[in-house]
Amino acid sequence: MESNLTFVLVPGAAHVSAHFKSLVAALNAKGYPTEVVSNPSVGPFAGTLPPNADVVNLRRILEELVNEQQKDIVLVCHSYGGVPGSQSVNGLEKSTARKGGCFEGGVFECIPTTAGASEAVSTQWVEIDATRGIMIPQRSVAAEVLYHDLVESQAQHWAAKLEPMAVSVTAAPVANVCWGADVPKVYIFCKMDRAIPFEGQRKMVERVQIENKESWKTYEMNCGHSPFLSHVEHLVEILVEA
Repeated sequence: MESNLTFVLVPGAAHVSAHFKSLVAALNAKGYPTEVVSNPSVGPFAGTLPPNADVVNLRRILEELVNEQQKDIVLVCHSYGGVPGSQSVNGLEKSTARKGGCFEGGVFECIPTTAGASEAVSTQWVEIDATRGIMIPQRSVAAEVLYHDLVESQAQHWAAKLEPMAVSVTAAPVANVCWGADVPKVYIFCKMDRAIPFEGQRKMVERVQIENKESWKTYEMNCGHSPFLSHVEHLVEILVEA
């Protein structure tokens, strides 16, 4: 039986929808519809786009699902995906929808996973092409940083699917974040993460919890940066429970 909740998955830096194929299949098997967002900042020509292109795109998708299709949304943001994700929720919360009475859908929950403080993020797996305004994944390094808890052949396979990403996203101002919004928030710590060390994740969560700590719940996974590839079943258990 299909659930009335739709999981909207927002990829991290340089990632594309293909990286979430296994997670989508696992959620679908449990009756949960899913939608994977394609960040406009990712792709060989992304350097020509404005810095807030990902936020604008995600907000458009959420408004369509909530306002037009009256869907209840669980927003799952991987790594960088938490940047546009956190800026796209305000005004679409399920509680706001109920109070306003103009539509029935809403963002039911926001789940950032392995996002971290900017100063703690490893950038050794990308090189900057300033002329084109893009960051180019260095796939052999990315395999070690992002997918080290996969077998080598799989790590190399997924690293090969990474795409260039606009440099401008690293300097884009962040505004209208939802951390204080009336929507449950879940953070999934990835304790073996080489891209964003565990301590960096903890500091980030402590900072954003200040506004509304009681609305947060946390989980821990003994995995690297990409549990949607290395620990799919465990991740689905957490998502469904949360």
